[in-house]
Amino acid sequence: MPTVRWSKKPMPNIDDAIAKIRAVGHVVCENQGQVFPDYDHMNCDATAVCERLGIPSTDDLFLQYPAERTFDSIDEAEIDAEEEELGIKLPSDYKRLLTEFGEFHLPGTAAICFERPVRAVYTTQGALQIDENLSALAISSYNVDADGNSIGFIRHNDRFGDAVFEFNHELRYHSDDPTMWTKKLAGSLAEFIVNYLNKIN
Repeated sequence: MPTVRWSKKPMPNIDDAIAKIRAVGHVVCENQGQVFPDYDHMNCDATAVCERLGIPSTDDLFLQYPAERTFDSIDEAEIDAEEEELGIKLPSDYKRLLTEFGEFHLPGTAAICFERPVRAVYTTQGALQIDENLSALAISSYNVDADGNSIGFIRHNDRFGDAVFEFNHELRYHSDDPTMWTKKLAGSLAEFIVNYLNKIN
């Protein structure tokens, strides 16, 4: 009887993820105005956000805009400086995507809005109450299983690992150990993005 050989599909790489992101740039995202760094929280005013995105001003809680309106690359030197200030190595996929797209959003119902390192640290320490040792880093919201969850990386000594995990905000308060409140979603950020966009297409 002949031996059946299964060809293993290669894991998506960062170039695959970049191509996928560009391909969905025209797709409309819907998120609360407050997820944007230039949202005026004091006055509940999204005027600056709407002007930057090139969409009509609105008082609605949710804004609709093509994903590509959030594409705004960040200089590699800026990312390197934030990494150095952090004192922990960041995954190469994450850094590459920031230099390509900046703090970009993905379409779909998961409310994926990627943050640069300095903002990700602020979110991680505020929303997840992770101390300054940063056992984990939340880089985006991820409202698939529950509103308030995030995705990000787990720290291994002096670097954050490449694997992407879902952070369960409700379980977080039971333990400081990230393995107790995280679920692995993908081996890399590139793999996560390709898989996510394949599901919503």
